[in-house]
Amino acid sequence: MAGRILFIGAGAMGGAILRGAVANRLVEPQAVYVLVKTEASAAAWREELNVNAGTELPDIKEISTVVWAVKPQVLPEVLPKLKNLSAGTICLSVAAGITLARLEKAIPQAIWYRAMPNTPVAVGAGLTALTAGTKGNETVTAKLSALFNAIGEAVVCSEVDLERLTAISGSGPGYAFVIMDTLADAGVRLGLTRKVAIKAAAYTLFGAGKMALDTETHPAVLRDQVTSPGGTTIAGIAKMEKEGLRSALQEGVIACYERSLELGKH
Repeated sequence: MAGRILFIGAGAMGGAILRGAVANRLVEPQAVYVLVKTEASAAAWREELNVNAGTELPDIKEISTVVWAVKPQVLPEVLPKLKNLSAGTICLSVAAGITLARLEKAIPQAIWYRAMPNTPVAVGAGLTALTAGTKGNETVTAKLSALFNAIGEAVVCSEVDLERLTAISGSGPGYAFVIMDTLADAGVRLGLTRKVAIKAAAYTLFGAGKMALDTETHPAVLRDQVTSPGGTTIAGIAKMEKEGLRSALQEGVIACYERSLELGKH
């Protein structure tokens, strides 16, 4: 990605994107400026990645790309500060619920994109939904896709599907950690140590996901392969479904989606 890049915010998500971009040599550290709240945070980024970092905006005339990595409730406060960006500046927002229409109204001269990564981008295993605004083009889309493919996999989609994917993959690690913790609790109830139970739960979720991706086989088929007639697995699944496992997960995803739309309205 050519030119100078400004990261506004570098928390869990922004930091993961920044580290991935530098580690995969998609950007030169000295071409990056990170805007953060405290000097301590700025010093930490300078030390870790040798990037430019501070608590004050740099000269925005030199900026070719802006990564807006702040919370959705903070983004509307920050947008006016960069309303004079040069025409054609690439702007990438990772704020949930803030629509492209609102972003393009705030800074119409920019080339706007939205992305919804999930936290596993921090370990190079994230899924990122990417969508272009009205001025998006194939060249910019390819550059941004390369950025997110370096820390997982990018899916280029419509803005409508980005909101849908937010409810599954964007927030999905949260669901997975709850499931992982629940499985570990069950292991402890059975007599395992907490450490062993967590490792068993984590590897089970990791391995199941990898099998689905590598084999491109429907989850129901993979499930059938491990459920012997009258066996232990089908007994466990039957009890979980009786207790509402499927409906609870589906209703949770729908609630997440509705909340994302609500954030966009306000």
